[in-house]
Amino acid sequence: MTDELIGFILYWGVWLLVPMLIDGVTAVAYFTGAFKARRRLRGRQRSSHLDYCPLVSIVVPVYNGGHVLAACLESMRRQTYPHDRIEILVVDNKSSDDTLQVVAGEQERPFEGSIQFITLPYKGKVGALNAGIHRVNGEIICNVDADTTLHPDAIREVVLELEHDPELGAATGAIEIAPVDSGTMHPVRFITAECEFLEYYTGFNIGRQYQSETASLFTLAGAFSAFRREVLLQTFLYDQRTVSEDTSLTFSIAERFPNMRTRVISSAIAYVEPAPGLQALYAQRVRWQRGQIEVAALHQKFVRHPFRINGISLPKALIVDHTLAFPRVVWTFLMPTMYLMGYPLMLVVSATLSMYLIYMGVDLIYQLVAYSLADATSRRRLRRDWWLFLFMPAFRWTVFWFRFAGFLTALTEAQEWRARAPWLEARDGVARLSASTVMFFTQSLPRAAALLAGIVKGR
Repeated sequence: MTDELIGFILYWGVWLLVPMLIDGVTAVAYFTGAFKARRRLRGRQRSSHLDYCPLVSIVVPVYNGGHVLAACLESMRRQTYPHDRIEILVVDNKSSDDTLQVVAGEQERPFEGSIQFITLPYKGKVGALNAGIHRVNGEIICNVDADTTLHPDAIREVVLELEHDPELGAATGAIEIAPVDSGTMHPVRFITAECEFLEYYTGFNIGRQYQSETASLFTLAGAFSAFRREVLLQTFLYDQRTVSEDTSLTFSIAERFPNMRTRVISSAIAYVEPAPGLQALYAQRVRWQRGQIEVAALHQKFVRHPFRINGISLPKALIVDHTLAFPRVVWTFLMPTMYLMGYPLMLVVSATLSMYLIYMGVDLIYQLVAYSLADATSRRRLRRDWWLFLFMPAFRWTVFWFRFAGFLTALTEAQEWRARAPWLEARDGVARLSASTVMFFTQSLPRAAALLAGIVKGR
């Protein structure tokens, strides 16, 4: 083997194969955990009968959510869990829309449970959740976002898991992107929404199942999670020091109750709408990634061995998300310049296409595994979206850069719930520069003309 060939293999192996190897190993681990979780649930032969139905309290924080709140509350009316064992508390964050009128209308409709409403004199989801938790009486406390709708069996499935597993302290539902109508959306927007669906579906039904099996669940989703009252009230509740208050609470429970488990319940489904645009998707992913960094700083007890399989390990998560992702950053900028460095254009193009094809293969495997684990309803959607593996690598690449931006903002910018996209910042910067330039010339030209006139007159 010649030195040139060895150098070629080492060079391309480092920059091309390493990131793909990371994703491949992660995929194998996730698949193993997902199938193990499915075998455990099937082998347990859990009874669907409840000898006792505990009171379930649902806290719904809302800010200017009148346009979505009615659908959220209607999904709770349709629960198969006994309605007289459900209490709902809507906590308003100084809304300026018709939220109050929507709640009042919902309270007048027949419902054997209770729907209550309180208004806080301040804004903030964290404050609303904490205030609501202290006002409710349920043995099981759930948080549900105002723009989330629950599957009819969601509450019942959560209660079944908690009642049949006394060591389960808290659980998150499986969050899914709600079905969208391809006929009413731009094709690019529809593809993005369906890519979000597949990302969420594989994340909760494969990735978080692995985390559940290894006691390393990172986040009890803010959109829909459930807690034993005695567990939740022995924590500091939701933390205002981070934009990922749900992740911080998950870590607090793991720290306070090392012998209790947290888990994703794949049969307790909650639906959320896809991001309405690229700006919203960017802000969401920046917030998630920034929150991961902030939570890592707040919970340093979980700075454990990076190769530890069981239990939460912050170094492992940060290494996979940041350090091992560095080759992806490099080849993104390096590949377009390879031609200028003397590499044949066909070699650069073929290497790029080869990498994309390999990532397509990884995503196709994710889809096949998700299909094998899905119920009948989800299988129909996965069959309809069989072509998604063609676009998922591009979607994941875009999301990766959004998350990378979140890492940078955590280091350089003040904490904000909403983040503006860099292309909007650039547009505004150009607009400000243009306005300043016009103002400069507008103010300077008359002075220059007067100065020139004075010079000519003096001569």
